[in-house]
Amino acid sequence: MSYPADRIIQVNARISPAGLGFANFASATIFADASEVTAQSMTVDTRKTYLDIQEVAVDFPDTTETYKAAAAWLGGTPKMRQLTIWMTDSADATITETLNKARDAFWWYWTVFTAPVLAVPASVELIADWCEQNASMFINNQTGASATAIRDQNDTTDIASELTTLGYRHVYTAAHASNAHAGTYLAKHFAAVNYSGDRSTITGEFKKSPGVAAEDLKGSEIVAMEAKNAAFYSIVELQGSQDVGRWLNTITHSSYGEYIDDVVNLDAFINTLTVRLYNALANVTTKLEQTPRGQAVLLATARQVGEQYIANSYLGPRNYVDPDDGEEKYTIGFEILTKPEDILDLSPEDRNSRLAAPIRMRLFRAGAIHKAIVDLDIY
Repeated sequence: MSYPADRIIQVNARISPAGLGFANFASATIFADASEVTAQSMTVDTRKTYLDIQEVAVDFPDTTETYKAAAAWLGGTPKMRQLTIWMTDSADATITETLNKARDAFWWYWTVFTAPVLAVPASVELIADWCEQNASMFINNQTGASATAIRDQNDTTDIASELTTLGYRHVYTAAHASNAHAGTYLAKHFAAVNYSGDRSTITGEFKKSPGVAAEDLKGSEIVAMEAKNAAFYSIVELQGSQDVGRWLNTITHSSYGEYIDDVVNLDAFINTLTVRLYNALANVTTKLEQTPRGQAVLLATARQVGEQYIANSYLGPRNYVDPDDGEEKYTIGFEILTKPEDILDLSPEDRNSRLAAPIRMRLFRAGAIHKAIVDLDIY
């Protein structure tokens, strides 16, 4: 026989695994009442994904609250491509138990409940609390008597006031007199964002939602909703000219004063950073050394994420005062304070625990202009 070449050239293949993928921030789940489903088409504590409203209609008649909530997500502009419906179990002790069972089965970002559930303040607060703990955005659609209470300057016991007092970041309230799904229409604008694209991040302010009636609001109602952090869909008017249908006051109930895009974009950034760092560390076919070279790989990965989020306009340039030295400095949108050499100073305990040097980053949001002030000097 011939002499085998692989006795001379011995090739050992190391295949890099795929690693983690990014979270889908367009994923939404509606929690349906089991009494609304067509007989035996779904059982409790199960989920089903739908690609269009016609598929939903097979399981939920168009008179049901679940169908109406699904139509708000799957129809209109922007168009969403899929939706998951979870069949709730009426035997669950609390709505928190329902949410925990669903999250144990799968992950989603936008949390949607039907109007009867959202009409109960205690249930809304439990959902908001769960979403805050699990970094899932809760769309608190309020209509009818609840919307009237939110728009009352003298009412401090309405659900928007309660959520603002609690300071939850992962919930926003959309108040509309007649549309029980108005806030869902707003959410779709954020769900449509492609974080890999250039200048792709958005603000919710001034967005239009075909299918939602623009409301002609009184001044006291506007002031009340602004104070209570409730979004509204209204008419902008100037000297007889009207712009019919604009979302305004698109803010969460966050004690930090964050708008919806502030919270969603930060969640997306954290997910991207986590996935990229994990893959940089875990997909090395040999190992990532606990040396400046290994630390530099992690820092370069973090820098790539920062640059991506500058490109998509979440982060942006500004002058700022450095809290470390009190000097005014310019930033492109983020700063990485850690150096590769910092890993040389790891404590023996951290080195034995196989840790990298802590990565310190500063993020500077590009923000969004919602108002402008003009000073005129007339001569």
